Amino acid sequence: MSAPPPPKGIRRTATGWRVYGRVGGQFFSKSFPLETALKALKDWRHDERTKIRAEQLGVDEDLPPSGTLAADVQDYLALVTEMPTIDQRTYDLGCWVTALGADRARRGIKARELTMVMNDWKASGLTAATCNRRRTALMHLWHRLDGKSAKNPLRDVPRFREPDALPRGRPYRLLERIFKAMQPSASRARLKAIAYLGVAHSELKRVDRIRDWNRKAATLIVTGRQKGEGTPTRVIKVTKKGTAALREMERQHAWGGFSNSTLGRRWHAAIARVRLELVDVPDIRPYDLKHSMGTEIFRLTRDLKSVKEYLGHKSLKTSERYMHAAVAEGVARAAAAFNQAHRPRRKRRT
Repeated sequence: MSAPPPPKGIRRTATGWRVYGRVGGQFFSKSFPLETALKALKDWRHDERTKIRAEQLGVDEDLPPSGTLAADVQDYLALVTEMPTIDQRTYDLGCWVTALGADRARRGIKARELTMVMNDWKASGLTAATCNRRRTALMHLWHRLDGKSAKNPLRDVPRFREPDALPRGRPYRLLERIFKAMQPSASRARLKAIAYLGVAHSELKRVDRIRDWNRKAATLIVTGRQKGEGTPTRVIKVTKKGTAALREMERQHAWGGFSNSTLGRRWHAAIARVRLELVDVPDIRPYDLKHSMGTEIFRLTRDLKSVKEYLGHKSLKTSERYMHAAVAEGVARAAAAFNQAHRPRRKRRT
């Protein structure tokens, strides 16, 4: 079995390795011995790109004095303006500025101080996931401004242990009731496709009607998310209801990009209408529709590998959550059946 090719920007030569790249029209390169580790090559390329990018960016006169935490946050945000989660990243770093002080010298911050801030956030009621996300934001700032090989106090700040997130799959009988409460629209067609194809919002946006949908073979090519644990591309077998959902998308001209917020508003409005008839309707997110598909696949097949391949998980550990959800449903049904079988009987009057 041949070794995988080196990543982009790294080329093997007759005498060793050649690392190269281009930032804003400025080319850079350097030669390394053959015994140099691949990680060291990638770290040097990342640090060099960061340094050149910072030099090209310059310093804005309106920013706070250079070297303060607030100034470095502004420089960092200018480097990552194309990040999809830039608004969340800006908020998370703003929380650090508030906690540590805007005029604080960033390189003078110690790991003990960062740990105390995270513990205070956790004690105030924030979840472990929120605290860890803020830690990741500051860690990435250090990497981009100083380089991955530079001293970073975040390495000595432990992450909080996050509980395993269980999928929130819902029974399809309830989902179909909610779909009936919606008027025919592009949003309803997209929600049905998510529910009956088991794809995420971002994956549905990338589906091309002509290129990816094979009507004769009833298959669909799904391009995975660029971020997170998932396979880049997979081919799924389209169910009959999935085919109906794709055809409804065709009628409603629902292919291509769409607004997640609009989809969520119309979905929750339909749930509110169903609650006028059914009182015990739980809170259901649009993303729970994908979880419903995963839970249903495991309930019918009892095969984690089928769940993994259909939903595009990177490892079986992610797919195991759907097993826990299906088992929880089975335990609830077993308890209900036991209560029904052993309910107290009324004595007959004599």
